Amino acid sequence: GINAEYGSLQDSKPGLSYQLHEDGRWWTTRGAPERHQGARAWMWKRHTRDRGRSEDCKERWVREWIGVLSSAGILTLDEDMIVSCDKEVVENLLPSSEILHFFTALEMFVDKEPKVGACFKKDGPPGVGYDDFPTFQAWMAGWSHCRIVNQDFPISYMKMVGGGLHEALQRGIKVLEPGCGNGTHVIEVAQKYPNSSFTCFDIDTAAIAENKVKFEKLEITNVSFEVGDFCNLKPEWSNSFDYLMIFDCMHDLPHPELAMKGLRGALKDNGVVTMLDILASSDMHKQTRDPFSAVEYNFSLHTVCPFLLLVEVLVWGHVGAWSWL
Repeated sequence: GINAEYGSLQDSKPGLSYQLHEDGRWWTTRGAPERHQGARAWMWKRHTRDRGRSEDCKERWVREWIGVLSSAGILTLDEDMIVSCDKEVVENLLPSSEILHFFTALEMFVDKEPKVGACFKKDGPPGVGYDDFPTFQAWMAGWSHCRIVNQDFPISYMKMVGGGLHEALQRGIKVLEPGCGNGTHVIEVAQKYPNSSFTCFDIDTAAIAENKVKFEKLEITNVSFEVGDFCNLKPEWSNSFDYLMIFDCMHDLPHPELAMKGLRGALKDNGVVTMLDILASSDMHKQTRDPFSAVEYNFSLHTVCPFLLLVEVLVWGHVGAWSWL
């Protein structure tokens, strides 16, 4: 939270300086109190190439921040006030970390507690609409960006799918993307495969309007956007698309089986479907054994459930997804 770039945390006067290096991923102390002069805070390093961004911070605030992370088991603080961290933990603190990005969702829904809480009542509202979450699409774009950076998307993704999809996209095919949000995925795919045409829809009217303006400014002409509903696709889309690409949206739907059937009708007989989504189980007891589920269920409770008026099912799981595919 101190530095969005997770660069260096430096005291404005003589004191502790903590640097997180994105490539080498190591921390050091500089200008520390005399008993700590030159001491390395981190217990390991790879190399010293610094990709961090300097930030002047008050030592008292940095110490409090360290107290939070040490108490949570993220950092280790010894009796000599030397801070250390495991390699695996540091990797989850980098700007491109999906896990780290999930925790930033707290900022998005922390002030929605009264409205979400009212939905619990039998006579309360069924949910909370998109309009109450104006930063949701931006948050989703940030999550998608983490994967784009980490996984060389979309080239590696399309080649991984196999079956000649990468080559077909290069030659030129018709592609449908449902639940496109603010176009974070299609903007990458469309620019890498200019010979293919892309039709994208979402129920969020504001996101679609913004996409049209953004793509026009970028002069990306092989993408069209429309407001649409998974379960009510245009009749003229029947048997029209060679490739259906779905990213991070099927788990949000209250009726995923109906949505999949509708999307199947838009696909040609020899068409290809890919779906990238959260790997979760419909078995709540099993799912809660995973510590990270606390973050996922919390996100679902405060956004997915209110958006789609889901009150009975929070996660429908990969078993159902495969059966519907």
